Amino acid sequence: MKNIITALFLTLGFAVTAQVVNITYISVERENSETFLELHEKFTNLSISEDRKITGGGMFAHAFAGDYTFAIYDFYANEQDLVNDPSLADAAMQANVEAMKLDDAAKEALMSEYQNYSAMYAHNHSDQIRQSRGLEELTFEAEGLDWGTKKVVVVSTYNTKWGKNRAFFNGVKNGSLKTLKESGHAVAAYASRHFYGSGADWHTYQFYNSWSDFAAYEEANLGGAMTDEDKNFWSAIDSHSDEILTFIGGMNPETKVFSYAK
Repeated sequence: MKNIITALFLTLGFAVTAQVVNITYISVERENSETFLELHEKFTNLSISEDRKITGGGMFAHAFAGDYTFAIYDFYANEQDLVNDPSLADAAMQANVEAMKLDDAAKEALMSEYQNYSAMYAHNHSDQIRQSRGLEELTFEAEGLDWGTKKVVVVSTYNTKWGKNRAFFNGVKNGSLKTLKESGHAVAAYASRHFYGSGADWHTYQFYNSWSDFAAYEEANLGGAMTDEDKNFWSAIDSHSDEILTFIGGMNPETKVFSYAK
């Protein structure tokens, strides 16, 4: 149990340990979601090797807004590592399956599971690549942050007006991020910028240990009068939306082993 908790504790670090993230949005029929999660853990761990370039990852379940089932975040140090990693994962999968020395019947059963997993993964999925270079000032992690437990996550997406990225950056830093730090309810916050694929200019991520912590934060911060700083921030925004996810698992960046949070 201690090793599992340690593994998840090291999982994320959106803006600190990872510079590039590939996000895959998976649409799985609800009745097949548990099977998908079981197979995702199985085949993710079968694709592990020392050669892999992936530095960590997180699995999120959709709760409110949006029209997908799961969001899978894979972290890399740079763009080239992201490009090189899929072939390394395929090679690792082949080597690890061969090392299992399965008989023909077991190989056929494993292949059937993999085909089922691949079909669920690919059905109506979408991807985007984002980056966090230079966004360390938009990061916050509470002391004693424990990735061994599930989290409630608010993902806010923003498209900014031309020439207004600095106003947006400062607005997050001196506004919502400052409030999160001082609230005592949030345990982490990160930000990312669009790099490739369909996606908003900016994402911000707010992590809470529980639904009650999230509700307490909202109750304490909704309905107040807007300050001049708030008005300057929102004047930089062209469009905005929010969704709520739950963090349910992740990959240890040292061992590359994937497991689910408790």
